[in-house]
This record gives sequence, structure tokens and C-alpha cells, in this order.
Amino acid sequence: MEKQEIKIGKGLNSILFGTSRNSLKKLLGEPTEIDSYDAGEDDNEYLTEAWHYDEFEISASFDEEDDWKLTTFSTSDKNATIDGKKVIGLTIEQIKEYIDSIGLEEPEVEEMEENQTLVSYLKSCINFWFENGKLSEVQWGVQWKDEDTPKWP
Repeated sequence: MEKQEIKIGKGLNSILFGTSRNSLKKLLGEPTEIDSYDAGEDDNEYLTEAWHYDEFEISASFDEEDDWKLTTFSTSDKNATIDGKKVIGLTIEQIKEYIDSIGLEEPEVEEMEENQTLVSYLKSCINFWFENGKLSEVQWGVQWKDEDTPKWP
């Protein structure tokens, strides 16, 4: 996977949110590692599987409550793009300016652990993780019709 085009609300390259685990395995092969964890809060517990592909610097997550369909991607690949623009390594201000230019809503900015900042566009379901002021990872997912209904592409 030489190119990684982040498609907000849709997926990565031609891989769309809603894809099954078997379909992703046919496209990308066996993951390097699979993590399973409880992603629920209180009594709304459900399982999530995160498939890590180290060679592509991506992770893909599947949620039990969504019939194990692909719901989230994350990438730290330096060649990842949004609308053709490479984003890994950009500053917080550069990302905010660029994302504003493509018409997304105002972000929420949260200072995390030491030297980490999270810039989130909640309606668009995309998060930008910064370390020492530089973008290190993008995490994006399927968008939602309402709290319980994914808007599959």
C-alpha cells in the first residue's frame, strides 16, 4: 500500500467502512497483531478488535455491536494524505487551517499527557494526535446518523 488516502467518513483508499473482517484480510493479508478489548461504558459493554498492520502503519477496528464491521482506521504513515495533501508531521495550526479549508466543523482541542494534544472533529469523526506539536497519527471512523446508527458509505 504505497498511498494512503484518508477518506473522511468513508474509509482508506478503496477500503470502505462496513467492510467485513474476512474482506479486509483478503485485501491486506493477515494482521501483524490483533487486540481485543471491551469498548463499552458501564452496562453498554461490547467488544472491539483492533487489527494492526505494522508494514502499512495502520490499524483497523471492528465492533461487535456493529456486526464486526470495519468502523475505524488509524494511520501514522508519513505518506498518508487527506484530499491529496500529506498530513503527518504538520503542526496543529497547519492542520486546523487545512481542515478548515475543506469545510469541516470547528475542532475540539484537548491537552493530553505531556507533549500530546488531541484535535477532534466530532461530527466528522476524525481525530488528529500530536506529539511535541507535530501530527503523529490520524484516527477516523464511520459517521453516524444518530447515536446508534452508523452511516455506512
